[in-house]
Amino acid sequence: MTDIKEALKTAKKLHFMGIGGSSMSSLAQIALRRGYTVSGSDMQESEATRSLQALGISVNVGQKAENIDREMPDLVVMTDAIAPTNPELCRAKELGIPVYRRAEFLGQILDGYQKTVGVAGTHGKTTTSSMITAMFLTAKKDPSAIIGGRMNLIGSAYRLSEKEDLCVFESCEFKESFRFFRSDVSVILNIGEDHMEYFKTLDNVIRVFRNYLNNIKPGGWLVTNAEDENVRRMLEGYTGNLYLFGLNNGHFRAENITLDKGLPSFDLYFHPENTDAKTCFGRVNLSVPGRHNVLNALATAAAGYACGLTEEEIIRGIESYNGAGRRFEYHCTVNGAVIADDYGHHPDAYKVTFKTARDLGFKRIIAIHQPHTFSRTKMLMNEFVEVLSTVDKVLIPPIYPARETNDEYNIYAEDVVARLNNAELMRDFEHIADRVKELAQPGDLFITLGCGDINKAAILINKKYGETKYLED
Repeated sequence: MTDIKEALKTAKKLHFMGIGGSSMSSLAQIALRRGYTVSGSDMQESEATRSLQALGISVNVGQKAENIDREMPDLVVMTDAIAPTNPELCRAKELGIPVYRRAEFLGQILDGYQKTVGVAGTHGKTTTSSMITAMFLTAKKDPSAIIGGRMNLIGSAYRLSEKEDLCVFESCEFKESFRFFRSDVSVILNIGEDHMEYFKTLDNVIRVFRNYLNNIKPGGWLVTNAEDENVRRMLEGYTGNLYLFGLNNGHFRAENITLDKGLPSFDLYFHPENTDAKTCFGRVNLSVPGRHNVLNALATAAAGYACGLTEEEIIRGIESYNGAGRRFEYHCTVNGAVIADDYGHHPDAYKVTFKTARDLGFKRIIAIHQPHTFSRTKMLMNEFVEVLSTVDKVLIPPIYPARETNDEYNIYAEDVVARLNNAELMRDFEHIADRVKELAQPGDLFITLGCGDINKAAILINKKYGETKYLED
């Protein structure tokens, strides 16, 4: 098959399979802006697909072979969630239409920018890439951004600058997608066991991240976590430009951390050459809750410094960040209880979310846990049970299958419920909404968790029983 760079030179019409996803919808709009005729398909209608249609993009709801016959694209871009048996994919191949992964297309988009800042890691990519974007916006650097979730400051998952000087992007490790991305500043937040149905072993995960270091452009910088054990293994033999961050180690550190209603403040210190000598950049007051965001802010500071921003620009930019969609996002109150939603879908992410909730002073935490994929549910069952046992109650709907079928795994939400003493099985989102209304008391936090469609449960709760938007109280 022709290299995608060459294929894009002659292609006039592009078709995006899975166009409703946050990243794919962003790429579709970038392609439209660059002069391509764009079409796409998704399994269901959504706000994203309707927005694309309003721009004149032909969006097919449902993925059928006849969509390809109708659109007749020169090139197809697909998400990694598309199964090999997908009828659109099969028809495109029958017709000899070249098909490329989303990551391949994004890599070509990124190569058009003079400078890129990529954010990788098992957890925190959307928050940190959004925070870095906010920092550049506040410094009036006019960045483009391609993020995995809606950034509150811009109300979108992407931003397109009139210039192509600077782009901030999320760099995902799933199926080694990030091997197609080159960056001038590469941020790696952490490395953990995720997507193990693909990687199989932690050694493989670390190896893939180590290989990714080769994608840093000559003279570029690596920004990474000094206190992550797996990151330290990744760094073995690395000799390039490096800024480390951490609470107690690294070039960028936080001291005198305090919490005010869950919102962290800290003194930002720079330690040249990772020595005891230090310079205080100033006091940072975050507008987003959770101690984990101190580390995200340190990574942001290091990336900004590597790009030549001043101390004042770094601090003002970090403080301007006010959150991203589905990252501990408040929806409403019910019976005085707070309803929130979070995209976290890994036990480590749950630990961080529950710690943040406790710091915020909630009396009870009720997790609405949507297991994501049969493979992750089975492989991480013990870890999920351990962390979900630490909250007051867990409501569990059916497993969100995403790209998988259950033939190989034979696991169900009932299996998770059976392992927990504090869990209830929920047959659907209506059942969840009604149960929340029954249980809710002042001082409670109900938080929907997962990267499937569990956010629709939070939206439904708000629609049926929401009293007031929490942030407007």
